Amino acid sequence: MTYPKYYTATRITKRSLPDLLVHKFLTEYGYNHGPVIARAIVKDILTTLEECYAERVPPRTVVWLAVRREKCGWRKGICVNDLVPVHLRMYTESEVDLLTDTALRKQRQARRAFNRARFARWCFEAYEQGGVLTELDIGLLSGLSENYISKVLREYEAETGVIVPTRGTVHDLGPAVTHKAEIVRRWLRHESPADIARKTHHAQTSVDRYIADYQKVRLLAQKVRSSEIPALTGLSTGVVEQYLALLEHYEPHLSRTQQPTAQEEMPVS
Repeated sequence: MTYPKYYTATRITKRSLPDLLVHKFLTEYGYNHGPVIARAIVKDILTTLEECYAERVPPRTVVWLAVRREKCGWRKGICVNDLVPVHLRMYTESEVDLLTDTALRKQRQARRAFNRARFARWCFEAYEQGGVLTELDIGLLSGLSENYISKVLREYEAETGVIVPTRGTVHDLGPAVTHKAEIVRRWLRHESPADIARKTHHAQTSVDRYIADYQKVRLLAQKVRSSEIPALTGLSTGVVEQYLALLEHYEPHLSRTQQPTAQEEMPVS
């Protein structure tokens, strides 16, 4: 018997995974919102699976669930919908060159240079794919301590002048005093807040807040003692001191309230 072409095509289509899942939604899972929405849900599920468990992950590459760069809300904790899969190359040829560099090996700096380069690259790769890595993520990927990772990333920033987009810097977590100061320094050099956010891999709201905090410190420095500013602004002493140093460097013409002398600070008996 010869069957119509559409009949044969239909039989083949029914063997597909998407149609099987839609069928289960409509007949076995108690879903009653119709096949159109069921197909949209199935498509989204399969897309998510493909992103997390891609069939063709390149060699020397790992798929990692990073925190979404544009995380929902301002809470510090994360939930499942805050995660996004990113592909990270475990190492590159240029990083291997650092690991095998004769001069660095003699100085016992080859492995540190290798880790410094790849840790920073992982952060940039994740950021470009819509995610941000924590130092814990890097620790799990490398088997090294968060304290060590923090040190080598700060070394990278000091050497290159580029802020590494970890979750702490992008989502404004932790002290990150030097990052706040760097952002304000760029603003004092007349870079626009939008350009600063883009170049430093910070959220625009964070950049705007750092600049606003600096302006508060700037105003208060002309009215009260420096020691009073942290309590009045809610900023840490370290942040205030860095902002005052920037004020002294870039706006030395502004008068500042004089600090009390030791005699003035002595309690009256």
